Amino acid sequence: MKPFREIDYSSDIGIEAFGGDLADLFRNAALGLFGLQVRGAVGASGTRSIAVRSSSFENLLVDWLSAIITSAASHGELYRDVTVESIGEYFIEGTLQGEPIDSAKHELRFEVKAATYHGVFVRKDKRGYAARVIFDL
Repeated sequence: MKPFREIDYSSDIGIEAFGGDLADLFRNAALGLFGLQVRGAVGASGTRSIAVRSSSFENLLVDWLSAIITSAASHGELYRDVTVESIGEYFIEGTLQGEPIDSAKHELRFEVKAATYHGVFVRKDKRGYAARVIFDL
């Protein structure tokens, strides 16, 4: 099974992510976000820590992805990977790996402005976990 897939949604775009456990699910959702933002390779010249707390797993997913979007925008960075260090009852901590945006090197795909609550879900089934989130462009 693929870790994530893109879904078209009106004038926006979304992803459905999958994982055997919550850490895989949240990592794969972040990888899906990264895939929306840039085509091609992104280096790993730096890391950035990220931690989020929320009131449900749906809110945690939106807040997690929103924190990544905010970090990328405020630091002028693109990310290629994330390690989920810890995840539990509505909290997550991780480390982003990436590099500064370089217009000569990176082909930007979409300017993702925000993760939304519209249609968001996080659920467990017999194969593991699945989630959906829609992004404003």
